Amino acid sequence: MSANRGILTAGRWPAHRMRTLAVQTTFGSGRRAISLKSLFTPSPPSDMVHGSSGKKQRILVQPHDLFHPLSKSPVKEMREKGALIQQHGCCTTCVTETTAMGKPATREPTFECPDCGYPTHCSSSHWKQDTTHHDELCGHLREANEDEHDLRSGRTLREFEFPSAQLPEIVVNLSSWDSFLYTRSFTNINSNRAMRHVSKVLTYPVTIGSVLHQFSPFVLSSGLTPEGLKSMTALRTTIKEHDLARSEKELAMQQMPLRVFVLGARAEAMLPPHLYLQLAYLLPNSPVHVYFVGPECIPAADEARSTIVVSSRLVLKYHKSYFHDAIWNFAPFDPYTDVFFMFSPGIGHPRARPGWQPTVEKLLETKCAVFATGFHERDMQSDVRALREDFGDKMDWLLEPRENPFSSLKRDFGIRNLREWAISNWGIYGFRGKRYEVQRQE
Repeated sequence: MSANRGILTAGRWPAHRMRTLAVQTTFGSGRRAISLKSLFTPSPPSDMVHGSSGKKQRILVQPHDLFHPLSKSPVKEMREKGALIQQHGCCTTCVTETTAMGKPATREPTFECPDCGYPTHCSSSHWKQDTTHHDELCGHLREANEDEHDLRSGRTLREFEFPSAQLPEIVVNLSSWDSFLYTRSFTNINSNRAMRHVSKVLTYPVTIGSVLHQFSPFVLSSGLTPEGLKSMTALRTTIKEHDLARSEKELAMQQMPLRVFVLGARAEAMLPPHLYLQLAYLLPNSPVHVYFVGPECIPAADEARSTIVVSSRLVLKYHKSYFHDAIWNFAPFDPYTDVFFMFSPGIGHPRARPGWQPTVEKLLETKCAVFATGFHERDMQSDVRALREDFGDKMDWLLEPRENPFSSLKRDFGIRNLREWAISNWGIYGFRGKRYEVQRQE
């Protein structure tokens, strides 16, 4: 299998990619960061083996021994994570008790659950009392513990050796992660853990591609509305023209690139640029320009470039500003060539809602398709409810809220409260400004 990048090695990512990739999401009354740092964080050496390139690799954790309590982990970053949870977290049993008594929680989670390795409670007695932890949470936390240790183990991460362009005669199946990875020849993904690792980063480009592709899983029988079909037909007409331009020089000279705007960009803007080649491979004949727009969209700490040319047909552009302030940098807009995505924007959160309102106003004026995601059902429904309350008479729904078949398969947990979790792009929905002004008469 050919690959578009060399094999990644856990704990050996280039220095300019070691910064935390954070998805700013909202839980309860505040904002927190979900870290993607685990994919590319270095650690001190523990053991050395020879990799496939002949160079020595640092092996900290063996594949058969991935589980470790955070305080006793051989990986420094995991020990630091445990200390952060103990410092800023709270005992979930204490929270339950004090809520009923009307007093604030005061106890830190200094007791580590022996089954998942995370500091979850203030004492063993409170740990034993917490049936919710044992029944619903502990298994997911243990899975996260082993996944984090695997990513930092120092082994060669062959699952990140991705395939290159698809052969024209092979059709991609976009019904699920399994079918997509199989038909795209991701031959190095041979375990559920490897699928969780890969889905964590590919959820962004593949979600975009699954919406735009001619064999999209989003059709009239599964959430797409008649208005959504109109918008997608417009975009796919442009993609079809790109396909025809391969053999017609006149069309090739006139073709306009497909512009994908990612608003409120955070972690998705800080991923290695070559990951977005997987989007380009789904649209092999279309020139695609991806615009990351938002105050946190800088690709890396030492990269001041506003444009990165990834390939002859894929360009990434970064604009560190709010869309409603920078809109004239991108105008005019065309529903046939322009589409917008917002990954877990938190539109419905009380603190974020006023900040999103001017951006959504401008989005509706463009009459272009807009697709957004949520990190669980409650988050998605909160955003949908806010849109209906604030802009219900100005918008048409393109895609009814539903689960995204290309969400991340990995759960991320909050530092302050381990009962708070998120799955990147768990759900998806779509909308657009009304095409026609219609007034009802009594």
